[in-house]
Formats: sequence, structure tokens, C-alpha cells
Amino acid sequence: MKKILVPTDFSKIADKALDIAVQIAKKNMAHIELLNVSVFPASEVGVYYSVYSINKSMDEAWDEILKENDLKLKERINKYPDVKIFPFLAESDNDFVKELLNHEADLIVIGSHGAEGFREIISGSNSEEVVRLSNCPVLVVKDEELAFNPQKVVFAVDLSKHNDYIQKAVDNLPIEKSEKHFIFIDNDMKRINYAETKDKMSKLISTMNISNTVFNVVEANTIEEGILSYSKEINAGMIIMYTHGRTGISHFFNGSIAEDIVNHSNIPVFTFVEH
Repeated sequence: MKKILVPTDFSKIADKALDIAVQIAKKNMAHIELLNVSVFPASEVGVYYSVYSINKSMDEAWDEILKENDLKLKERINKYPDVKIFPFLAESDNDFVKELLNHEADLIVIGSHGAEGFREIISGSNSEEVVRLSNCPVLVVKDEELAFNPQKVVFAVDLSKHNDYIQKAVDNLPIEKSEKHFIFIDNDMKRINYAETKDKMSKLISTMNISNTVFNVVEANTIEEGILSYSKEINAGMIIMYTHGRTGISHFFNGSIAEDIVNHSNIPVFTFVEH
């Protein structure tokens, strides 16, 4: 992992995403690209007029907004002198997600909040779309106040051949000291052997260099419900799962499940894409 992309609208949750990205960058000796996308025309022009009450043309106001955003990017970068962070200020007449995905990255770290106020870039719907369409792993940060130091991490597995994400997550994320909970969701009314399933998970993880592990089978009506309820029950600090996106392949963890988890979770969600 060499390149981490962090989109920002300068909100608190976007700043929190940058702070977490810095932790990951230090672990991986990676650099960060801090991206602000201004989609023109934007409501920010109207807000600019109402705040400053200056008689300027729309083009002049827009130039002032871009200059202001450039300064904000540099202010954030200056907070982290020990990590290489490069500013990117983009103008686009496309939507935010398309512009974001044009930047090839090894990881995207994105904050997610509601769409209140005039800054609506780092919104829930955008983060869900990024998870669905991205070709690289995505870490969605949900709580701007909660310190990122997960004592317990939930890995959602289905014992298929798609297990590379487990080792990659452990290797790349700062979760060395975390208690790692590997769970299989039974949404088929106990048609599986629970003891056998836990044993399979244990044998799988034993082939990897992973310590401090717990294995459980969780009964739930849906995959989403099982992952979220278990995470809440143990007070987990992060959920890790893979997704196939929506590429026409039917799978246990398809794109819609990942999006629902991101939408309803109040803790960070790391999704590793498998196309």
C-alpha cells in the first residue's frame, strides 16, 4: 500500500478520516493525496455571497472559493509534517464520486456524515457509492468524536475462497493489538453445524500470522443484522469485510450488503473489494 486517497470537504468527519489515514500511512510508509472536489455550480457560491456581501461576479466568487479551499488543504497538511501529503484541488462539472474514482489509489479513506448544511460532499449516499464502485479497499469513518483505537475488530467471513482480504487488512491497518473477532452469519435457520463452522474459521486463520482471535457463528435474520448486532454487542471499534460490488456475480457479501453496513454502522467500516 503506497497511495492513500482522502477526499475532504473540510468538515470534522473529513478531518477525522485524514487523521486515521495518517496512522495507516505511517504503518505502511505510504503517502496521502488529500483531495477537495468543487463541483460547479455549487451552493457554496450563494453561501459566499450571503456571508461576505461582496459585489462580485459568479466567476470571481468561484475563484475566491477555490483559493480559500487551497489554503484549507495546506493548513491540514501542515498538521502532519512527518507524512508526505499532497494537495489536490479539483473542479468538476461531474459528480463527486466520479471525480474521486478517477484518482487511482491503493486505499480510500472517507468520512461519512449526513447531508446537512451547504457542504454535502462527504455524505452517506456518496460514501456508499464509493464502496460499491471503487476498485480498491475503502475505509469509511463514521464518528468524528470517537478516537480511532479499536480494541475489538469484527471480521465478517463466509469461508469461501476469497480470504486474502483478511491478511491484507491485518498487515495494512493499525490493529496489531486489537482482539480480532471472526464471525460467520447464519441466516438460514441453523442448517449449518456451528461447531464445525467455528473449527473451519479457526483452521483458516491458523494459516495466517494472526493472534488474539475469537471465532463465533451468529444467528440473524439477515447478514447485515448479524454483523451490526454482534459488533454492537461486543463494543467493536471496526468492521472489516469484503464485497464484490455489483458486478453481476451473486455472492454472500454482495455490494448491497456492504452499502447497508456502511449506511447503518456507527463505527468505521473497511471494505475490501473482490471483483
